[in-house]
Amino acid sequence: MIKFDFNLLWTIINLIIFYVLMRVFLFKPIKKTIDKRNELIQNQFRQAEDANTAAEEKMADYESKIANAESEAQQIIDDAKMNAKTEYNKIIEHAQNDADELKEQNRKQLAVETENARRAAKEEIASLAMQAAEKVVGASVSDQTNSDIFDEFLNESSVE
Repeated sequence: MIKFDFNLLWTIINLIIFYVLMRVFLFKPIKKTIDKRNELIQNQFRQAEDANTAAEEKMADYESKIANAESEAQQIIDDAKMNAKTEYNKIIEHAQNDADELKEQNRKQLAVETENARRAAKEEIASLAMQAAEKVVGASVSDQTNSDIFDEFLNESSVE
């Protein structure tokens, strides 16, 4: 049977002391080190997830900015086209106004020149009529009579 011996008791006590000492001086520091490393790894995972989330947010923000920049560029192009069209219409309108003014000036000048030509033709006709009348009458009438007849002829022809 089992014999109870002091050596066995001392061995058991030594083993218990060794276990307690191992637990206090070896297992606790190793557990602390493992826990610290585990916590460090968890922190690194959290930091990596946070960095990934921040990167995704920045990516979404950049994509949004790119989309906004494209729509803004299209808006600038549309505004430039509209401004160019407006400027084109102003230039065309100004040119049309200038052309209309030039036409009106030419019409007025033509009316003045036509009136001057009519007056000159009437004077020429009156002069020719006076010369013909002198030849028919055979003698020259006084200058005052010629002038009166001439003025009367011009007044009658301007009424027509």
